[in-house]
Amino acid sequence: MQTIRQAMRDLLRDEPLSALELSRQLSIPEKEVYDHLQHLARAPGEGLRFRIIPAVCRQCGFTFTKRQRLTPPSRCPVCRSQSLQRPRFAILPR
Repeated sequence: MQTIRQAMRDLLRDEPLSALELSRQLSIPEKEVYDHLQHLARAPGEGLRFRIIPAVCRQCGFTFTKRQRLTPPSRCPVCRSQSLQRPRFAILPR
């Protein structure tokens, strides 16, 4: 039987997913997903690297490239829109 982190690692190796998508697939609260993601970001596994695909504003297209926090931003700093595409996470081979 796999732990939640092992299952999360397997899912993220298959395709990039947001925390909300992970919480739905693993049937755990989204807040708990962020705790597991922090651990996976520090130690993704041997020969693997953790990647954050940044959030994007749907209104003006601003990309949050410098943001290192795993949680989604609340609004766009350029146009103040709250319509944002959530950041996605992936585990890739080195």
